[in-house]
Amino acid sequence: MRRGQDAVLATERLRFHPWEPEDFPLLLALHREPEVQHFLQMGDPPWDEAFLQAKFEGFRADYAASGWTKFKVLDNRGRFLGRAGFGRFDETGELELGYSFMRPHWGQGYATEAADALLKWIYRAAAVDHVIGFAIAEHRASRKVLEKIGMAFTGMRDLNGIPNAFYRHDRLA
Repeated sequence: MRRGQDAVLATERLRFHPWEPEDFPLLLALHREPEVQHFLQMGDPPWDEAFLQAKFEGFRADYAASGWTKFKVLDNRGRFLGRAGFGRFDETGELELGYSFMRPHWGQGYATEAADALLKWIYRAAAVDHVIGFAIAEHRASRKVLEKIGMAFTGMRDLNGIPNAFYRHDRLA
């Protein structure tokens, strides 16, 4: 896989890159995996190509405007693993941490490694005092990631009729 521009952030195993125009098929492949989509939509119809194209363009625009986005995540060999980073939560405008990984890469600690590194990075990269995260209530693995990185549970809320667990992390002084 072409590595493109330098990583914005790197961990021991992961590299976070802005999306390049030719990367759309990677995002499409990620969101065409039924198990990945299940934990984003809980049985709603899969996101169609037009919706994903709009998301992709939004990721690119976020990075151009602010220096953060839901980044393309590669391993050290340049293999695509998924996406992870930040977006604005529509209801409140708060910065929201999110991640989705290709199904074959679940259970290997990538989500925790990514979320932890991103949370530390964003306080250096942007003038934010807190970050939120949320996961579908039944997605225990994703909730555990948010808890492991030090996010505090703030309550349950329905999003589009689906119960979600919300978390918050405040910038340390």
